Amino acid sequence: MTSMSIRVDAEIKARWDKLSEEHGLNASHLIRQAIIDKLEELEDFYTVRSRLSEPFEPVPNEEVWKRVGLAD
Repeated sequence: MTSMSIRVDAEIKARWDKLSEEHGLNASHLIRQAIIDKLEELEDFYTVRSRLSEPFEPVPNEEVWKRVGLAD
């Protein structure tokens, strides 16, 4: 594992420290999880944006249900 250094306003740091102390939270774990969550969100966003930039042909709902095995 590697470390990162970030700069935040003193107010944000104070809020973070207060929340961590009051609830017995591991600040490093929470920050790491927040970064992972945001990375996944951004990766999904850019994947969708990339796919939407390419021309596509709509598929009727009935065909979608057949393809995923949920047709009547």
